[in-house]
Amino acid sequence: MDLDYAGIAARLIIARTEAYLKDAGTEADLKAWPSLMAAVSSLGDDELKSWARVSAGRDRAAEEDDPAGRYLLAMEILGGDSVLQTLMELCIAEFTYPEFSAYLETNFGFTSCLRLASLIEGRSSLTHEEIHRYASAARRLMVLDMEAEPLQYAPVRADEKLMGFLCGSSDVSRALSDFTVLYPYDDRTLHEPFAGRDIIESGISHFASGGKLLCLTGRGGRRFIARHIAAGLSAGFLFVNMAELVRGRKREDTAEIRDALIREACCDSAGICLYGFDRHFVMGDTKDRDRGRQDMEALAGLLFAPLTAEGIPLILCVDEPELVPGRDIAEGMKCLVLPEEYSYEDRKKLWQGLFDLYGLKLDAASFASRYRMTPSEASLAVAEYVAEKGGTDAEDGETGFARVILDRIQRDGVGPGRLIYPDVRLGDVKLKDSVKQVLQDAVNAVLSGPVVLDEWGLRDRYPYGKGVSLLMSGPPGTGKTMSANAIAGELSLPLYQVNLSNTVDKYIGETEKNLEKAFSFAEKNNVILFFDEADAVFGTRSEVHDAKDRYANTEISYLLQRMEAYEGVVLMATNIKGNIDPAFMRRIRYVAHFEHPDEELRRAIWESCIADTVPHEEIDTEYLARQFDKFTGSIIKTVFLNACAKAAGEGERLMMKHLVYAIKQENEKESAVGFTMDTLGEYAYLV
Repeated sequence: MDLDYAGIAARLIIARTEAYLKDAGTEADLKAWPSLMAAVSSLGDDELKSWARVSAGRDRAAEEDDPAGRYLLAMEILGGDSVLQTLMELCIAEFTYPEFSAYLETNFGFTSCLRLASLIEGRSSLTHEEIHRYASAARRLMVLDMEAEPLQYAPVRADEKLMGFLCGSSDVSRALSDFTVLYPYDDRTLHEPFAGRDIIESGISHFASGGKLLCLTGRGGRRFIARHIAAGLSAGFLFVNMAELVRGRKREDTAEIRDALIREACCDSAGICLYGFDRHFVMGDTKDRDRGRQDMEALAGLLFAPLTAEGIPLILCVDEPELVPGRDIAEGMKCLVLPEEYSYEDRKKLWQGLFDLYGLKLDAASFASRYRMTPSEASLAVAEYVAEKGGTDAEDGETGFARVILDRIQRDGVGPGRLIYPDVRLGDVKLKDSVKQVLQDAVNAVLSGPVVLDEWGLRDRYPYGKGVSLLMSGPPGTGKTMSANAIAGELSLPLYQVNLSNTVDKYIGETEKNLEKAFSFAEKNNVILFFDEADAVFGTRSEVHDAKDRYANTEISYLLQRMEAYEGVVLMATNIKGNIDPAFMRRIRYVAHFEHPDEELRRAIWESCIADTVPHEEIDTEYLARQFDKFTGSIIKTVFLNACAKAAGEGERLMMKHLVYAIKQENEKESAVGFTMDTLGEYAYLV
């Protein structure tokens, strides 16, 4: 038979209180309090016998889910002291029977408190040390203001957490539920770690050897690692979002929340992980680092130290090591820093683990070469990809995955550039074989980079210059921008296009800052950085005639250092290769020079425009390629699009007359003076 031990305890303490008053010579007959009288009268012999066995420890339950086990666990948390047990039972009775509060007030002049519990237990007085010791233990399960004076008369009460715990519930109390989640130690939603095992083992070892506080800093996966540390300790953990905790609350509310967390952790036999300590949380809108550190240390004294003093394992997830409180403030603390970047082998294991987890048939080595994501970023991206596809079928493979990553980046803002995920590939770009080979070499360098640097052991020999840089030079319209898009498409990476024309003149003094934003954005989001019209910033340094020249040269020096330190992919386009500073040229790994297409290449471009979906008559591509030798690939595509618009507008199939008409328009646009019909050659009669 499952018995309500909390209910039995409440009814028994009412009877004991009445007996105490009678022994003290006070007329306190329960007949004047109908609900209390009914409660005591309902006690049965079976309940009393069972209660006697449990309270004596002879019928101790092994399982916490058992009501008797829960009650005995509560007594253990209180240290097995009879005064504290009586105090808890008084609080339970007041929670269960509101009339009991009035009964106590009438007969004692106060409600449940340490003084009342000690009197019922036959302790007429408590020493100052005993009062503080009892109060500190009592707040593990009950609500008690430790700042109240005199402390032994401070009201003590049971809250919903204690009552729920005694009844078998592990739900987080309503006071905390908006910003707190309890993860059980056997959480089945937690998959195995595919990276950071050494950090997890170090964290477990820290607590196992008596450590009290662990700080996890760095980007990516701190909470995931904290959950694995909790699992290694075979303990549940309460995860508390500090940003949500402080929202709309005053600083003085922190003590109330702290005590609620202590009760929650004690009831659930859980540790606590506090997260959300980013720079804004610590420093607010101010840039005063000292002020931010002082606030963090104040929080350590108000929140961290009281939690660890109760023996509660505490983990802090802090964005940056410099925000971690001083070791003199947080006793027994250890700080573990997550890697800024994982090795190629670790990334390969991470991707393979995630793909196996979701049943995806994707190439982990390829993803390890392309994406330098943190474990948490990779995990979220894979989960979003699977959710978007509605399952684990990955027909579009890396292309679909890259689009998911692009959407995620765009949600967070794109900084000073424009983010594109192109569909074009190198096979779609009509270039000379020698130029295309350089582009392919650059792609291969990205894909094989981890093998060369890590597996072949060359990383340590190249402390800088490990990134892949490509300069594309040549006249406008020759395919430089399309080639940049094609490289991004080949690598299944978004292209981050930064147009730098006029930035030096327009943002004098700000150029360096804007460029740093571009590099930082590319590093963080693992995108290809593309500087269009690169000579605007990468141009040749000039003689110093004024402050403007001096600052421009300083920016170039900054860029030289930043380029060497950058390990990603940088593409640059310029119309004139000679405009690029020689110092940059020495640091650029690949250079491709684009020229006007020859006749064979022009014919290939014309033919590539005529897709099967375009209704058309016979098109003389030989004539088009031969007659218009000044046309670049960009002009050819513009002419073709205009011709299609002309044909569709007239309700006709695409014919030579439409193309010749569009060519005439293009030639007149470029040079109205000197244009003659002879320019159109044998098809001039069509216009």
